[in-house]
Amino acid sequence: MKFGIDIGGTTVKIGLVDQNTILDKFEIPTHKETLFEDICIAIKEYMDKKRYIEIEGLGFGIPGNVVQNYIYNMPNVGITNVNLEEEIHTFIPDVKVCAQNDANVAALGEMLYHDEFKNACMLTLGTGVGCGVVLNGKVLEGCHGAAGEVGHMIIAEDYGFSCTCGLVGCLETVASATGIVRLAKYHYHEYKTKLKKEFSAKDVLDLAKKEDPLCLFVLDRVGYYIAKCLAILAVTVDIEVFYIGGGVSKAGNILIDTIKKHYQKMAFYAVKNIRIEAAKLLNDAGMLGAAGLLEG
Repeated sequence: MKFGIDIGGTTVKIGLVDQNTILDKFEIPTHKETLFEDICIAIKEYMDKKRYIEIEGLGFGIPGNVVQNYIYNMPNVGITNVNLEEEIHTFIPDVKVCAQNDANVAALGEMLYHDEFKNACMLTLGTGVGCGVVLNGKVLEGCHGAAGEVGHMIIAEDYGFSCTCGLVGCLETVASATGIVRLAKYHYHEYKTKLKKEFSAKDVLDLAKKEDPLCLFVLDRVGYYIAKCLAILAVTVDIEVFYIGGGVSKAGNILIDTIKKHYQKMAFYAVKNIRIEAAKLLNDAGMLGAAGLLEG
């Protein structure tokens, strides 16, 4: 039995996976002090309850910087410098262990789910902006575990918003949920709007569908910056499809169509036909992709 484990700041999602299908799943709370012990105990208890004999492997999606199963930093969890394989073998000896950044495994999961392409990128638009790149069916990790960190690509320097990473003008400052709110507040008095003084990114996107002038402008800016990022990615890795996921992507076609509109204006001719689609797996992508690492 293979398990895909998606570690989050609040909960850990654990999926039982076979032949790129999640057969069962459960969650446990994320406790910094006993995180990996908790995961192993939960999996062993699950195996005993289901009367399964052998754990084939554990694949991990790590919310932070990980290279060759060594976790350098999980900032949202508060864990640094962990040899994951050694840690897991303390509780489950000899089991195969694989790990990648959570955005990377989400991209792999989405690709495995669709089973149509071997070269894909997935942009995750949530509180921040994450991205995973899959080439020839393999996750692109990079020498420093930073491949796909497009949320910190300097795309929106014209606004000059400061990013939590310390840079200025990162894509994340305008295309994340917090970035959408930031843009709307920045332009609030320039356009008519039905937005109240306190609002969320969802409020902005919902009103954009109703043709609210401010919200339509913000949506257009968000689509422009995402498209600019995709156009750069397209001539860098030349993949077959971009998947757009995360909470912001729930806006649906109005966001995807806006991205496509700007992408067609900016993309190099050879990569204009790369598909741009909404992701389908949502919260399950990380578990499926994490388990998919074990195939490598």
